[in-house]
Amino acid sequence: MRRRDQHIYPGQALKFNVALFGFNYFGRRNLTDGIVQLYDSTNFLLNQTYIPNTCSLIEYMPKLTHTGYQSYLALSFSKLLNHIISFFFVKECPVGFRLDKSQGSCTCSQSVSRENVTCDINSLNITHNGLLWIGTYHTSTPFDASATNPNACIINEDCLLYCSPNPVTFKLNDTHTQCVDNRGQRMCGSCREGYSLLMGSNKCGQCHNNYMMIAWIALFAVMGVLLVVLLIALNLTVSVGTLNGLFFYANIVKLYEPVFSRKGALPVLSQVISWINLDFGFEICFYNGMDSYAKQWLQFAFPLYLWIIIIIIIQFCKRYGKISRLMGSHAVPVLSTLTFLSYTKLVRNIVIVLHKREVTLHCTNESVRSVSLWYEDPNLEYTKGKHAGLFGFALLVSVFFVIPYTLFLLLNHFYEKYLSNFKVFRKLWSHFKPIIDAYSGPMKDKYRFWPGLLLVARIPVLLTVTFLKNESCVLLLAVAAIILSLSFIFGGVYRKKLNNIIEFWFLLNLCIMASLSIAFTDESKVLIWYNTCLSVFIFSFILIVFYHLYLQLSHMKCYDALIKKLLKKQDEDDEPLLDLTEPHKTVDQQRREIVPSSTDVRLSACRESVVELF
Repeated sequence: MRRRDQHIYPGQALKFNVALFGFNYFGRRNLTDGIVQLYDSTNFLLNQTYIPNTCSLIEYMPKLTHTGYQSYLALSFSKLLNHIISFFFVKECPVGFRLDKSQGSCTCSQSVSRENVTCDINSLNITHNGLLWIGTYHTSTPFDASATNPNACIINEDCLLYCSPNPVTFKLNDTHTQCVDNRGQRMCGSCREGYSLLMGSNKCGQCHNNYMMIAWIALFAVMGVLLVVLLIALNLTVSVGTLNGLFFYANIVKLYEPVFSRKGALPVLSQVISWINLDFGFEICFYNGMDSYAKQWLQFAFPLYLWIIIIIIIQFCKRYGKISRLMGSHAVPVLSTLTFLSYTKLVRNIVIVLHKREVTLHCTNESVRSVSLWYEDPNLEYTKGKHAGLFGFALLVSVFFVIPYTLFLLLNHFYEKYLSNFKVFRKLWSHFKPIIDAYSGPMKDKYRFWPGLLLVARIPVLLTVTFLKNESCVLLLAVAAIILSLSFIFGGVYRKKLNNIIEFWFLLNLCIMASLSIAFTDESKVLIWYNTCLSVFIFSFILIVFYHLYLQLSHMKCYDALIKKLLKKQDEDDEPLLDLTEPHKTVDQQRREIVPSSTDVRLSACRESVVELF
């Protein structure tokens, strides 16, 4: 046996490669078999193993109750006096492990130990069942998993966003294994090295061309203009009354997308939902190195860009008559519609930016402290560094847009009835009156608060899906059922019966989707019903677009002239040369048709006066 010193942790086995040699009848050394005995430093027999005539491995795991010392074992062959001394050094348990004296080995430390977490000191691996993140606070500092770092602090927290839902095995110096979608770093909050956060999803991907950013900015700019033009051309605005329920449905489904199904909807369905929510929809690499911080700034930028476009159009309409005649009366309703669409997106961004997470740090010097991190990207400390500027901007948007806009839409009837009588508010109210009319015009007079109610209903749903994912489907069902019940109790809040039917249809679809997500626990069944409900919604959305197209065409003079021409041509084709079924008229009847009586003249004159008066 060749002597070598060994360094082990408590719980690791000492390993000896042993071969026995003896002399044959000719005095030559040959391999032989025998029993190898193992003694400790007090000559106490610990183990004995039979060795065949080959080089064999002997393992022995000492039960150690102390660390940081040196000892030795003696190996001897049978009862011969010659023996070999093998020294070994007992090291302190590495980061994430502690010495369990009852077992005599290193096990999971208090900072790592929890239900369904196991630690293997031989491989230095840690295993858990998923949706959990265990690692050091300073993930950017590389270290050896076998090292003992007295200043290391460990995080052991639930991770529902970007961590793997499946069982994982990893080492503390390689925590990326716990993450999905090419994520890594602290609590899977950032992308791994060489990857960037993608627009249209929370996944990370590789960027192959740094100049594509210019093309994407140009595309975003063009898409914003096209969206405004489409809304103006088809009058797809809240002033018609067909879109309130549709927007509510699309906003809620977008918020609940990860709750309804982790796999997500079919790409086509998800794309339409994203576009209605002013999201890009498909995954693109905007620029190399993009992270959650930059992405949130871009999420704020696009709605503001749309507002700027329509405000510029309104200003041009005021100055130039041709543009005003071209736009018609659609400019202000489009601004109201874009503001309504942007509301949920902006509130969602604000909630993401303001969402804080308290994380407990368990340090190896037995100190425990808490630190505040940004929930979306735990690599940033809350309200410190880069996050401070984003936090301040989110507060500004909340104070100057979200809160005033919510109160403005919910209490507009109160403002109009009482505050508009005061001279101070009269001029201010005159500026906002067209916007209010765009929202409440389709409503019955006593239900002008309904758009504001739908707006406020989004807030508890958004907060619940953000903070209480397990109970979120129950609350969604409750909110949708309450709104549906109120609509029934009021007997319809819209002037037109068709608008009441459309909103009832979308709310019913939402109730069905929430009920099925609660009833079924099988992910495959939930996914099927989820895609089915979305397909019905998309089909309904297409019908509404065609309905708006029909309304726009029916108001065009050329369309009316074309319809009249077609109907006239059809009448001429259908008119027979001689109507044999027409009854024979007398001479008096024919004379009366040519020269009407005084009674007929008076009736005709009266009817004309009524029409003219009307």
